Amino acid sequence: ARPSMSDADEYSSDDDGHIHDEFEPQVDPTLSVDVGSGLSSHDWADIDNSDLVAKVRGSAGFRIMRELQPWDGALEAPPALLEGKVFEFFYVQRKEADLWKTLAKECFPKKYEEASNDKAEKKRLQSLWAQAVLDEIKAMREHGKHTLRFLNAVVNASSSAADHLFLRREALKHGPGSVEAKAAQILWDQTSNRIKDQAFDAMHLWTNKGGAQSGGVARMYKHQHELLEELDKHYTTVTKAVEADAKPPLPLHVILSTPTGSGKTFTALMVHLRLLKVKHPNVILVYSVPTKQVLKRVGQECEAHAAPYWTAARDHSGDGTLHQVRRPYSIRDKARNRKALRAKAAIGEKLSAGSGTIEQQLEYAADVGYKLKDRGAGKPDIIIADLNTTASLLKAAHAAKESSFYHKNNLLLYFDEPNMGIHLDPNVLGVVSTIQNHMPVAAVLASATLGPWEGLEPWWRGTTPARQITISLEPYDLPMSTLNVYSEEKTSLSPISPLALFNNHAEYQRVMSDARMPTLLLRHLNPAQGNDLLGIKGPGGDWDKIQGDVKSLRHAVEPIFKNLSYEEFTRLKAQWATGIGAAKKVDGIRGALSKEGVTMVGCIDPRKVALMLAGFGDSEQWTQEVHRLNSKLKEAERVMKESAKSEKKAKKKDEEEEAQMGDETEGQIGLITLRPMLKVSVAEALESDIDTLVMLSKGIAYACGSGTDPMVKRLYNQALLTVPDSLKGRAPPLNVLVVDYSSIYGTDCPAVDTLLLQEDLGRLLAWEDLQQFLGRLRRDGTAIFYSLRTLRRAALGPGAEEAEDKAECEYQRDVEVAILGMQGKSRDSEAEAAALKKLAESLGRSFAETGALATACVMSLVLPAPSGLPDGLPKVHPSEPAGTDKDLLAQLAKQLETNGEMLEAMLKKRVDQILAINKIEALALSASPFVKRTGGVRYLGAAAKTLQVLYDADVLSEEAVIAWGQQKQAALSLDPDMDARFFEKAKPFISWLEEASSSEEESDEE
Repeated sequence: ARPSMSDADEYSSDDDGHIHDEFEPQVDPTLSVDVGSGLSSHDWADIDNSDLVAKVRGSAGFRIMRELQPWDGALEAPPALLEGKVFEFFYVQRKEADLWKTLAKECFPKKYEEASNDKAEKKRLQSLWAQAVLDEIKAMREHGKHTLRFLNAVVNASSSAADHLFLRREALKHGPGSVEAKAAQILWDQTSNRIKDQAFDAMHLWTNKGGAQSGGVARMYKHQHELLEELDKHYTTVTKAVEADAKPPLPLHVILSTPTGSGKTFTALMVHLRLLKVKHPNVILVYSVPTKQVLKRVGQECEAHAAPYWTAARDHSGDGTLHQVRRPYSIRDKARNRKALRAKAAIGEKLSAGSGTIEQQLEYAADVGYKLKDRGAGKPDIIIADLNTTASLLKAAHAAKESSFYHKNNLLLYFDEPNMGIHLDPNVLGVVSTIQNHMPVAAVLASATLGPWEGLEPWWRGTTPARQITISLEPYDLPMSTLNVYSEEKTSLSPISPLALFNNHAEYQRVMSDARMPTLLLRHLNPAQGNDLLGIKGPGGDWDKIQGDVKSLRHAVEPIFKNLSYEEFTRLKAQWATGIGAAKKVDGIRGALSKEGVTMVGCIDPRKVALMLAGFGDSEQWTQEVHRLNSKLKEAERVMKESAKSEKKAKKKDEEEEAQMGDETEGQIGLITLRPMLKVSVAEALESDIDTLVMLSKGIAYACGSGTDPMVKRLYNQALLTVPDSLKGRAPPLNVLVVDYSSIYGTDCPAVDTLLLQEDLGRLLAWEDLQQFLGRLRRDGTAIFYSLRTLRRAALGPGAEEAEDKAECEYQRDVEVAILGMQGKSRDSEAEAAALKKLAESLGRSFAETGALATACVMSLVLPAPSGLPDGLPKVHPSEPAGTDKDLLAQLAKQLETNGEMLEAMLKKRVDQILAINKIEALALSASPFVKRTGGVRYLGAAAKTLQVLYDADVLSEEAVIAWGQQKQAALSLDPDMDARFFEKAKPFISWLEEASSSEEESDEE
């Protein structure tokens, strides 16, 4: 919190750490790219909030940073067991159960034989008991930690799938014939099928991994080890070149390509703590953040790790050329002499650091920091900067003198998510380009979606020659993310398997040929689907089919998943759409929210959506909640006033009054409980509006670029640090976080297990943004979309829709040629349908799609022939289109007399007929795959009559037409920009069918 003015800390009142801009203007809800601005006092309260910093220090990440060991590949051998102690533990229990005797005898045959034949050894062992052995191992501390973990797994394996997975990992590390492998096999053979089935499911979970995640030793990842090695070698070479006055090496530019959620902030701090601070202390880490939320989060990490840091942000009140560099209170010398504090004139310190050019601000912060004895003596270890300030800082670094502390040779740029927003805002693109042209002697571009240097546009490489390398972490151990589409119309949730994302086998093959998409898709397989691919059929299964961790599991699944035949693809796609893959009803969208973890909702207008999810639409219930909270506030205010009176009289709290407060304040004067584990001060509550308090009482908060209530912002930041394991089965105090575009990049919450992307935002996002959104899932969970189209873009990658459109155009031509070849001959509808099915299979297309295209092709027979048809086909098309809609539809009816039975044979299911109507609409709108078929527009004005002709010919059913209308109406409500012309023209026929259907139902009831 901001300190008060006092003699003891007079110069803190210059607000060198803060600026006076508490007011944040409300803005219209639009898709804005917020790349950061000056920090307000509220922002600083978030950064150095003692509770938040304490939570960071209590997090697993903070502990792991302290305990982190070298990468496994840098070790000579995996950690070994204390085999003597393991044998003792097995042997002393041999008479209690046959399992222990088998373990002792099979794992340690020589020791077992020695114990049987050597009386002295036998006597020694008989004097031991199991707990005594464990106590000895515990006394060895770190030396015995691994052995203790192994023995605990052995003891619990009969009832724990996770322990079988641990034993399997150890067996794979140490190889066949090892004690670990023998013990794991013996325990598996004696385990029930129920636990085996659980193990086969659990091996697909994100938690199935080694290291700290499973109670083992925390180790660096390979990419982290490689990054530290490269940077160390580079800075060592630079230092030697400067000392020898020799030619310096080329700058080092690294793309750190790691999945979202892999710990980019953790890696940056590790670079500082494990490398720069120890071996290259003159190098300043410039952490360029994508949003203000990330800036605050990195600031909290620096506070927790006691790293001397500054913040640098653009002054949004000016013309954009001024910046603000701030020194946090945590790096200031608390024991400064009062006389020195009062000597303003002597040191030239001003009442406020204000704003200025980046050079002015850096020099001023350094001068004041040195004179006032900051930690670091006026030079930070880390500068956390927003995007615009990073560009200005790097330009200044290039122009600075070599003696300057911010000269380019003294900086390491760590550019977090450099491609955020560049496709949405040309100004952002320009700033990123400036950064690329002024990168310092070493730079790291940390991104989940950037890809290697070779595949980037030339401007990414900048204007200065550099050694450019890519260090990658393949996304094999991302949390599992099952995909769903929510239907607002049906209030149902439809699971979408990875195979259901594909329109046909041909598209599947095309996507599977991509270098990275198959790996990303693996995380969307649920355990049952993964086991289907591996051929694991319960109950039980062989031990050698267990994969030691989720990474090796996905390595095993990937080649199978990528190479499914047409028959396997078709069978599994249909199989995975039934059972747990079938759509299920939910109680509105609120029924789809997480019950145990945190749901993150992406949208354009977070506050509006947050209120909606809290139940604002139910005015009667909302009024009751408002009344309840108002009563609670009044009571809390009354108790607070009574307590103040009592304190004034007795100068201490009255115990009786404290007891009278009861549940309303839970023993804490001045606090009000909105929901379990969620309290706010009465003063905060009175300053906020009542709707916001009701929203929070429902466990819902929001974050957006501007206009967020300070109390909501504070509670939101606390929610980001929620760790589910600490809740012991209870729901988090805030279990729904609603965010806009920029806040997606700034929301990193380990409790998020459900994602919900509303279509108003989803349809505007690029693939990179959608991947970022999916990456917010920090544990196995669910991603829910409002449309299959957006879901396909998110999962199948950039260009998937365009590639499929092109392939569909080619296939449409193949179907049209086949249909034309059937004209003028004796007809056999079943044989023709079979021939078209064979065509579909040969080209990897679906039979339903073929039937839909065939319907549009038959309709095209009454239009002029398209260009480019092969020679030798029957001349069926007229040279000129019919003059009137009546004549056109009469000709269509005549074509259906000869082709209708074939279409009926292909369109037997309602879902196939709905797809056919979609293709008819595409023909009428000259949309893909009929972009060049301009004659199809003749069907647009006659849409209702066209559907009626197909209905009368029994090609389309009543149920299919009505269902298509309902689906189209729902789609238009999600995307107002969608072309509705065909639907509007078809409405009269749809309405007539609905009325006729309703009349028939009434007649049946009578």
